[in-house]
Amino acid sequence: MKSWDFCRSITSVQILVALGLDHGAALEQLLLNTPLDQNSLNNPETVVEASAEMTVIRNLLRELPHLPHLGLRAGERYPLSAYGIWGFALASSPTARKAVELSQTYQELTFVFSGFTVEEQGDHAILVFDNADVPVDVRLFSIEREIHAAMIIIREMIGANMGEEWVRFQHPRPANAGLYEQCFRGKVEFSADRNELLFPRSALDKPRAVGNLATASLLDKQCSELIAKRSARRGLSGKVRDILLRQRPMSMDMEIVADVLCMTSRTLRRKLDAEKTSFRQLADEIRLGLAEEMLAGTRLSVEQIAERLNYADASSFSQAFKRMSGQTPGMLRKQGRRLDS
Repeated sequence: MKSWDFCRSITSVQILVALGLDHGAALEQLLLNTPLDQNSLNNPETVVEASAEMTVIRNLLRELPHLPHLGLRAGERYPLSAYGIWGFALASSPTARKAVELSQTYQELTFVFSGFTVEEQGDHAILVFDNADVPVDVRLFSIEREIHAAMIIIREMIGANMGEEWVRFQHPRPANAGLYEQCFRGKVEFSADRNELLFPRSALDKPRAVGNLATASLLDKQCSELIAKRSARRGLSGKVRDILLRQRPMSMDMEIVADVLCMTSRTLRRKLDAEKTSFRQLADEIRLGLAEEMLAGTRLSVEQIAERLNYADASSFSQAFKRMSGQTPGMLRKQGRRLDS
């Protein structure tokens, strides 16, 4: 399995499609050879396979061959607010060091293809990006996007303490490198040994005015839980999850799922038990994950979220959410508002 082969929310594909549309590409061409359509783009519940996002990138490159450095242009569209729970966790961190640690631990809640590690050398903290297992045809786009997006996030986290960044790319200096100089205010090197983003090490441990240790710890836990829910399940469990995520309306009806799988509900129950899970557990995982993402990343009301997740009313949704997460929808949303303020 490739390091980048994990599911992600629809947000990144929305960003890529918007970039293409802004430059005259057609929606049907941008979504060509993917299972996505306008409805899935508009649905915050949509979960995207990494391969589908990569296909959108290939489509973008094919449709806009005249536009250089599409990765850089895409990267500027990924602020912290695009990342849901992961973004809130970083934004609530009491120091940049804690944020960097969280960012590395929970990379599977991002949209990266070029994974990164963190080092400290002399006066610099260094994010090292490895794109060795990224397919060659999207490798340049990937590293441009990932490093530019990381720079924007770090500047958002550190602010005035950031100074000028120092960026190193493994690929040779392109003929039209002017956009690099516009995107990065500090030194930009090419043909380097590694892909790196360097910034002042001294900025790591300076307290952040908007940081909150208690909130950061809670969101750290939620990030861990969300990754566990998103982790690709094998066998029948994975098929059940796929069917539930595609259901419209989201009924979470075991009989319907069993019928799609051409088996009785009793057989489905027995086979899920053999995989050490249950239909209720799978349904709860999906609903909780989608609820957290909609509460953190959208302006939908609790009533609207309850309706989308097929609860009888907002009260039923709130009770179920508290049972599954230990807090109310309002508590989670208030945390997000404090971080935004």
